This record gives sequence, C-alpha cells and structure tokens, in this order.
Amino acid sequence: MQPAPTARPRRGWRETVEPGIYRIHRVGCARSADRRPGGRCGCPYQIKAPGRAPGTTRNVTHSGPLPDARAERRRLLAAGRPEPPAVLEADGGVRTVRDLARAWLQTVEGQLAPSTLWFYAAAYRRGVDPALGALPLAELTRARAVAWFGEVARTRSRHGAWEARTALRAVCKFGVQVGLLAENPIAGLRLPRGTGGEPARAGSRRVLTASQLGRLVAACTSTRAEVMVRMSAEAGLRAGEVIGLRWGDLDLAGCRVTVARSVWQESRGRGAAPVHHVKAPKSGLAGTVALPVGLAARLADLYAEAVIDGGAAADGYVFPGRGGKPLDRHAPGNMLRRACARAGLVDRDGRPLVSWHGLRHTAASLMLAQGVPLPDVAAQLRHADPAITARIYSHSLGEDRQHAAAAVFDGLYPTRTVRETVRGRHSEDYKCCFAGGSCTCSHDF
Repeated sequence: MQPAPTARPRRGWRETVEPGIYRIHRVGCARSADRRPGGRCGCPYQIKAPGRAPGTTRNVTHSGPLPDARAERRRLLAAGRPEPPAVLEADGGVRTVRDLARAWLQTVEGQLAPSTLWFYAAAYRRGVDPALGALPLAELTRARAVAWFGEVARTRSRHGAWEARTALRAVCKFGVQVGLLAENPIAGLRLPRGTGGEPARAGSRRVLTASQLGRLVAACTSTRAEVMVRMSAEAGLRAGEVIGLRWGDLDLAGCRVTVARSVWQESRGRGAAPVHHVKAPKSGLAGTVALPVGLAARLADLYAEAVIDGGAAADGYVFPGRGGKPLDRHAPGNMLRRACARAGLVDRDGRPLVSWHGLRHTAASLMLAQGVPLPDVAAQLRHADPAITARIYSHSLGEDRQHAAAAVFDGLYPTRTVRETVRGRHSEDYKCCFAGGSCTCSHDF
C-alpha cells in the first residue's frame, strides 16, 4: 500500500486491478488521494486489447462493473485486431509522417506476413517516430532526412540504424506512390563505414567450430534438446522452422526433412496469452533438406520417446509446447543458453558464444570449411540464389582457401638475386654473416 499524498493529486490514479484491466480514478475520487486498492467508486475501467498493428495494444474504456469488464476483455482478445479503416487518400487528413506511416501500415496489412508487419511497425516506433513522427510532410526534405539519419547512426547501433532507415524508406516510398511526396528523401542514404578496428558485419557473426559444436551437443541434457540444437547446427533450420516442424515432415529412412512452415509468435501485451501464426518459410516455398545419418537416428530415438512411449500425436509437432501447441519462441534460446553455460561456451561476460540463428551460420561455415561446393550449401540452406550464400558466408571460406589462392604466385620467381645467393653461401658453406661488417671471405661464384 502506497502512503497517502499530503496534497491534492494533480491527476487521477490508474489502479491495476489485474493484468490487462485497470481502473482510471478521477482526480476528485477519494482513491486518487489515498491510493487504496479495491475501494468502491464509480470510476470507469480501462481494458488493454490488441491494437490494429501486430505488437501494439489499445486501451478501451468500460463503465460497467468488474465482471462485465472481464467479459469484455475476453471478447476483445477473441476478436483479435480490429479491421483497419479505409486507406487515407491524398486529401484524407495525412499531414505528418506519423499519419503517412499509419496509412501505409493499413495498406500493407493484408499483403505482408504478420512478422514482417511487426518488424516495420516496431522499427518505425523505435527509431523514426520519436524524432520525425510529428513532422509535417512538407518539411520532410532531403536535408532533414540526412540530419535525422546522421543522428540515428550516431546514437543507435548499426543494426538499429539500418532498421530505422528501412522503415522510413518504405513509408516514404508509399508517400511517393500516392502523390503525398514529390520524392523519397531517404532513398540512397547508406550507413557510414565502420572504423578500421571494427569487424565487418558478416565477419562478426559468431559461429562455433566443430569441436565447440561437439561440446555443445554433449552438454544437452535430453534427446529433445540435442535434436533441437542439431536441427539448426547441422540441417540449417531457422528457429521458427524448428518450432513448426511436424513428424509428417520427416523422412527418416531417406534422411530428408521437408521445411513446410514456420511459426511466428505475436505478443499481445502483458497478461495476454501470445498468439502463434503459422506461415510459409522465409523463401515462401517449402524446401527439402538432407539430414545427417546420425541426426536421423536421434530423431528416431526422439520419436520413440515422445510418440511411442509418451503417447504424443504422430502428426503433431516434433517439439511441442504445452497442450500440443507450438513451442514458445523464447524456449529454444533459453535452452541454448543453459547448454552453452554447461559446455563453457561463454564469453567473459557470461554470454553464450553463439545465438540460435548463429547455429544456422555454424552449419554453413562448417560445410564451407570442409570444401562443400557453394551451390550445394545454398541448396541446403534453401537460399533462392547462391549469390546470397556467397555474400553472407564469404568470411567462412577459411584461411586454407586464402593460402591456396596466395600459393598461385609461388614458383613464379625461381631465380634468386646475387645478394641472396651470397648470403646463402655464407650461411651454408662458411658459417659467417654480414652483421659484423664487410666480409673478407673469398668466394668462387
């Protein structure tokens, strides 16, 4: 219980009744002065419900009693996000950058995947709206955009600056298409080059060596955890694809797996259960991946434990969550952190040496290091173009291939100079050197 303030409150008290339901006490309400929870008054309730864009929420005021407020919240959660209003036209009230961003999100809501829509909304909300949200469109000039981007690049991480630029560029491109902007002021802006001591983004990806991966697999305490790690570290599946994997996708006899879906988890605010969206993989099409023989055998062991002995559904998820639903998106990362800690694969600050997506990079790096052709690695990773694989994993080709490239020049200059010949004869025949001054030895060249 909070102590009662001595002076009259300047604003009403927002009382948390339960997760997702609050009571908005007026300034004149006695509860705003004494802050006593559970008091009787006629102030309305406030319900947190899903917003129009993924990852956002909205507050709905409800004037009835608490049971009615609970029922209304259950109804709003079941209804999901509200239908977007009609897209605003050029003369429909779009005056600021925030209005333009809202109109663009409403336009592409039915075209983009929920995860992609959430990325754009979150990137705009974090990196663009605080500085440019209230800016009139007429003042969004090239100079203003360059100044904003310079400040973002200075104050945010390189990845954060890239996200903000990507979001604003998409919004401005929409403004050009509908005639609200004459040109895209953010087009062509590039991230500043890093300093000489900073590693390139591709080279800074953390991957594991073959011995480190063996330690990580040995540190897994269950067949489920081991197979989950190996599906990314050996087969190259992404986290959402691992979560969405079903037993029917596996051909254990043929050592093949069909990556047919990915699961994306949408959080709906504190106290609300997350919603899982099943979508196509990142490439948009299902792909087939080869499995190592040892991994296929461990999958067979997991099937025996979970389905035959445990009674799980034979057509269910390979790594199910509670009640047979998709696994929570945080579970794989939490499991990986514990396994890395047991294997000693942590840095000085106790952080894991590799992230879950880094396991996929590990698979690609180990295949390239063993001399697997680049097109074969691209097919295993399900990249649409081998050039994508070459661009991302060029740093993983290994020092041996670099030395092999440099060795081309060995043998081009077989003739030694006179000085090198004399130095060699002194060293081999006469055991003397040039360090002490001029040489007095006689030599027959």
